[in-house]
Amino acid sequence: MIRIISRLVSGPSGHGRGRAADRASPGSGYRRANARRTGATVIGLASESNHEWLKSHGVIPVAYGDGLAERIKAAAPSGVDAFIDTYGDGYVELALALGVAAERIDTIADYAAAAKHGVKTDGGAEAGPGAEVLAQLAGLIADGRIEVPIANVYPLAQVREAYTELERRHTHGKIVLRP
Repeated sequence: MIRIISRLVSGPSGHGRGRAADRASPGSGYRRANARRTGATVIGLASESNHEWLKSHGVIPVAYGDGLAERIKAAAPSGVDAFIDTYGDGYVELALALGVAAERIDTIADYAAAAKHGVKTDGGAEAGPGAEVLAQLAGLIADGRIEVPIANVYPLAQVREAYTELERRHTHGKIVLRP
């Protein structure tokens, strides 16, 4: 399981930038690439077996488990002021413990924590990126500035197998169904 944290470091002018933690899946290439394009240092939470993959994508790996908050603080000594959670399992509380303001935390996985702590639940299907954002993404992909890694391709007749792989939450990329 790979989880990603991005820390956006303030630029010299501080204009349009901040520090953030983005705990997202590796398939979230847009967030990762956009964070890097805006001056981010990306820190990824992952098991040791996934550290090389993270490094190859410009991500500084940090092992999850006991002592995680201390490792994040060591990797982000200036602090964290935003956090995006796509996994759940206590990451909203971790963000709060790291000093992230509730209005700067976004989860698409832990709606109970969102309700309890008043954090955002932007993302997923309800986010509706719209034509403008999709056009920007297509341009970034076409220009090679965003990678969309493909973990596996399944024929539509094997949709059950595709979902089984997806449920394991250990892919390095997208699962694609083809007709």
